Amino acid sequence: MTRMTDPFDALQSFQQALVDGEIDLQRGQIDPELFVHLDHPNGQPRFTYVRLQRQTVTAMVNFAISDPIEGVRCFQIGVAVPEAYRSQRRAKCTVGAAITELQHGLARNKVSTFYVEAVVGIDNEASKHVAAATISTTPVEVTDQVSGLPALHYVRKIGEVAAG
Repeated sequence: MTRMTDPFDALQSFQQALVDGEIDLQRGQIDPELFVHLDHPNGQPRFTYVRLQRQTVTAMVNFAISDPIEGVRCFQIGVAVPEAYRSQRRAKCTVGAAITELQHGLARNKVSTFYVEAVVGIDNEASKHVAAATISTTPVEVTDQVSGLPALHYVRKIGEVAAG
C-alpha cells in the first residue's frame, strides 16, 4: 500500500549527511539556536531548518517550493521530530521559528508575501495538532496526491497584515 510522504525519512537522511560532514549549516539570523541548510533538489530551492543537540537533530522543518496560490509563491512544509524528543513542544516552536527565519530571509530578496501549506494524514493526530497551532485552524479535507489517502490541507499566508 502506498503511504503518504513521511518527513521523518528526510530527517534520517539529513541526520546521516550531517554526521558524515556533507551538510553545511548556517545559524539563524533571528534565532541563533536554529540552523538552516539550503539545497536545490530538482533545481528548486529547499530550506531545511533544524534544532540540534551537538550533532543530533532534535527537530526539523523543510520548506519546498509548491504550486503558487493566487499567483503567490507557496512552500510545502514538512516537520519531523525524533521519537526521543517528542511531546516537548519542539515541533511547534521549531515551525514558528523557521517561518520567521524564512520570512526574514525572503524579505532580503524582496519577497514580502508567501504561503506555507501542509498536507497531513487524517489519522496523524500529532501533526494535525502542530499544523493547527502553527498554520491554520481551518484545514480543508483533501486526498493526498502521493498515496490517495484522506488528508487535511492547511494553508497560511505569511507577510500580509490581516484586516481587522
